[in-house]
Amino acid sequence: MNATPARPAWARRLPFFYGWLIVAGQFLTTAATAGPTVWAFGLFAVPMGNDLGWSRSTIYGVLSLRLVIGILLLPLTSRLMDHPKWPRIVMVASSAVFAATTIALVRVSSVVEYYVVFGVIGGLSSAGASGLLYQALVPKWFIRKRGIAVSIGTLGSSVAAFISPLLVRPAVDAYGWRTTWLLTGIVMMVLMVPISALTRRSPEDLGLTPDGAPPEQSTAAAGARAQRMRQEHSFTVREVVRKPTTWLLVGATILAAPSLQGLATSWYPHYIDNGISAEGATLAVSMYGAFAIAGRLIWGNMGDRYHIRTIMVVLSAGTGLTLLFLLFAVSSPVTAMIYSAMSGVTLGGYVATNPLIWSNYFGRRYLGAIRGAFAPYALLVAAASPFLIAFIHDTTGTYTLAFWLIFAFWMIAALLVWLARPLAAPKAEPAKGSVAGTG
Repeated sequence: MNATPARPAWARRLPFFYGWLIVAGQFLTTAATAGPTVWAFGLFAVPMGNDLGWSRSTIYGVLSLRLVIGILLLPLTSRLMDHPKWPRIVMVASSAVFAATTIALVRVSSVVEYYVVFGVIGGLSSAGASGLLYQALVPKWFIRKRGIAVSIGTLGSSVAAFISPLLVRPAVDAYGWRTTWLLTGIVMMVLMVPISALTRRSPEDLGLTPDGAPPEQSTAAAGARAQRMRQEHSFTVREVVRKPTTWLLVGATILAAPSLQGLATSWYPHYIDNGISAEGATLAVSMYGAFAIAGRLIWGNMGDRYHIRTIMVVLSAGTGLTLLFLLFAVSSPVTAMIYSAMSGVTLGGYVATNPLIWSNYFGRRYLGAIRGAFAPYALLVAAASPFLIAFIHDTTGTYTLAFWLIFAFWMIAALLVWLARPLAAPKAEPAKGSVAGTG
């Protein structure tokens, strides 16, 4: 007979549910990594290009390389999130290396060094330290509060979007881009490594239940919660790979992917190219973060009230429509900030609720394996987008063509999600498969 896992003594004394520490890990990790590699990267790219004489596609290409490497490892690392012992090991080791590669940029002087250190080694570490793996962990800890928990975890990216441009630009002006990279890496090390050591796979590993509810309850609320847990059937990879719904969702996430990496990193240089001052461009990027904080909380709460399909259709169409404002109306710091505010609510809301697609459609038991099987398609497109968007800019002299393409992608993505009908659970629970969820 299997005994219920015992809780660590200190975990038993916590005044809150341990799952919120997992949420805190996602928050801190996404804040520490998304700040310099997404929201403030353009602020590094401009002075680096001027100092080193590199083109934008050369500078942005390293983002694509590191993301591709991390994504190719994602099927392995995501599956490890379904095992009890590996999440903490993977998170701690990769977080330390991720921070170290950022610190090493202080010494980079050639393209080869730049790509080896920040691209290859940084890419290997990003497979575990970029915050992506938390998307396979946080939903395991929550059912009733899953939407708000996921939105709070991803909120770190919005906070980074709000704060990092305001911190990076003065630091670059005062100390140069090399020293600023050094300081950034130190902050990463302090924020990411300690919280990674607290990572656990699921509440069951600590003798807990999702949402922190007591295992034995006799109230009506307990019955309702148990009913919801029974209704959330966990599909295996083998089950969902044959479903048209799965591939409609994969297609939608692929089309949304360029906005998650390439679009955000292009805002600052686009504003500079269009005559907006460095101060105005910085404030505009930061404005996105401020409104994305509100957008993620609002839409995360909606994720606990409405089906994720409805939310994704609205946010996909809304994000696409904001691109029209960027194309036709943004010509000053004020209009750039208006665009950022609108995009913060829509794109920020999409980033917060997108992880709910996999758990809400397919269940939580095999979530790591399912994300590892299907998420890399979209992530590879996201990885390529900084380089491709920069290449379009270098070829045409503007970002206009790239922004029109992204607008079209969002409109098609909204249609695909609308067509992706939720799966019906089988009448009888299938036999328990492997831990990896391949059935």
